[in-house]
Amino acid sequence: MDLSSGVNQQQASQQAKRADDLLASSDANLKKISGRQLSASQQDTVKQIQSYMDQAETAKKNGDMQRAYNLAVKANLLSAELAGP
Repeated sequence: MDLSSGVNQQQASQQAKRADDLLASSDANLKKISGRQLSASQQDTVKQIQSYMDQAETAKKNGDMQRAYNLAVKANLLSAELAGP
Protein backbone atom coordinates (compact mmCIF):
# COMPACT_ATOMS: atom_id res chain seq x y z
CA MET A 1 0.00 0.00 0.00
CA ASP A 2 1.40 3.40 -0.98
CA LEU A 3 1.19 5.57 2.12
CA SER A 4 3.40 8.36 0.81
CA SER A 5 0.35 10.51 0.11
CA GLY A 6 -0.19 10.95 3.84
CA VAL A 7 -3.14 8.57 3.98
CA ASN A 8 -3.02 6.05 6.80
CA GLN A 9 -4.14 2.43 6.54
CA GLN A 10 -7.57 3.13 8.04
CA GLN A 11 -8.23 6.07 5.70
CA ALA A 12 -7.10 4.01 2.71
CA SER A 13 -9.42 1.20 3.78
CA GLN A 14 -12.34 3.63 4.09
CA GLN A 15 -11.57 5.12 0.68
CA ALA A 16 -11.48 1.64 -0.82
CA LYS A 17 -14.88 0.84 0.71
CA ARG A 18 -16.39 4.10 -0.55
CA ALA A 19 -14.89 3.49 -3.99
CA ASP A 20 -16.41 -0.01 -4.03
CA ASP A 21 -19.81 1.41 -3.05
CA LEU A 22 -19.62 4.06 -5.77
CA LEU A 23 -18.55 1.52 -8.38
CA ALA A 24 -21.45 -0.76 -7.41
CA SER A 25 -23.83 2.18 -7.72
CA SER A 26 -22.36 3.10 -11.12
CA ASP A 27 -22.77 -0.49 -12.27
CA ALA A 28 -26.41 -0.49 -11.12
CA ASN A 29 -27.01 2.76 -13.03
CA LEU A 30 -25.51 1.25 -16.19
CA LYS A 31 -27.75 -1.81 -15.80
CA LYS A 32 -30.76 0.53 -15.47
CA ILE A 33 -30.07 2.09 -18.87
CA SER A 34 -28.91 -1.08 -20.64
CA GLY A 35 -32.25 -1.59 -22.36
CA ARG A 36 -32.57 1.99 -23.56
CA GLN A 37 -31.86 3.33 -27.01
CA LEU A 38 -28.91 5.67 -26.43
CA SER A 39 -27.77 8.56 -28.57
CA ALA A 40 -24.18 8.61 -29.82
CA SER A 41 -23.15 11.05 -27.09
CA GLN A 42 -24.82 8.89 -24.44
CA GLN A 43 -22.97 5.85 -25.80
CA ASP A 44 -19.72 7.84 -25.51
CA THR A 45 -20.63 8.68 -21.92
CA VAL A 46 -21.18 4.98 -21.17
CA LYS A 47 -17.71 4.24 -22.59
CA GLN A 48 -16.24 7.01 -20.41
CA ILE A 49 -17.99 5.61 -17.32
CA GLN A 50 -16.65 2.13 -18.05
CA SER A 51 -13.18 3.58 -18.55
CA TYR A 52 -13.33 5.37 -15.18
CA MET A 53 -14.54 2.16 -13.54
CA ASP A 54 -11.70 0.13 -15.08
CA GLN A 55 -9.14 2.76 -14.08
CA ALA A 56 -10.54 2.80 -10.53
CA GLU A 57 -10.17 -0.98 -10.27
CA THR A 58 -6.59 -0.75 -11.54
CA ALA A 59 -5.79 2.02 -9.06
CA LYS A 60 -7.21 -0.12 -6.23
CA LYS A 61 -5.06 -3.07 -7.29
CA ASN A 62 -2.04 -0.76 -7.30
CA GLY A 63 -2.87 0.46 -3.79
CA ASP A 64 -3.76 4.01 -4.89
CA MET A 65 -7.03 4.36 -2.99
CA GLN A 66 -7.30 8.13 -3.44
CA ARG A 67 -7.14 7.78 -7.23
CA ALA A 68 -9.55 4.83 -7.13
CA TYR A 69 -12.00 6.88 -5.09
CA ASN A 70 -11.72 9.94 -7.36
CA LEU A 71 -12.32 7.85 -10.48
CA ALA A 72 -15.24 6.05 -8.83
CA VAL A 73 -16.80 9.43 -7.99
CA LYS A 74 -16.51 10.53 -11.64
CA ALA A 75 -18.03 7.27 -12.88
CA ASN A 76 -20.86 7.54 -10.37
CA LEU A 77 -21.70 11.15 -11.21
CA LEU A 78 -21.82 10.43 -14.94
CA SER A 79 -23.82 7.23 -14.53
CA ALA A 80 -26.33 8.88 -12.20
CA GLU A 81 -26.81 11.71 -14.69
CA LEU A 82 -27.33 9.21 -17.51
CA ALA A 83 -29.72 7.00 -15.54
CA GLY A 84 -31.82 9.95 -14.48
CA PRO A 85 -34.33 9.98 -11.61
